[in-house]
Amino acid sequence: MKQDVRTATEVDEFVGAQLKALRKSAGLTQSKLANQVGVTFQQVQKYERGTNRIGASRLWSFCKIFDVKPDHFFHGVEEHLAQSKKN
Repeated sequence: MKQDVRTATEVDEFVGAQLKALRKSAGLTQSKLANQVGVTFQQVQKYERGTNRIGASRLWSFCKIFDVKPDHFFHGVEEHLAQSKKN
């Protein structure tokens, strides 16, 4: 069965978890982060849960805020996906 391309995936959940970890380590609330990128705190919640995908330009904004490269959000994703297939 073909997956709807608009549906968030396990990779989106992984990237969202990376965003949440960065936000917490920086001591930012969802509201403060949302203000920095121009979205609502609810949108940040959706990103962090993996409910909504993070677009390329928004991901770039997060990279600039946290001073990380885009690959930071994907580090370990292959291992995570392999592990989840085992379960």
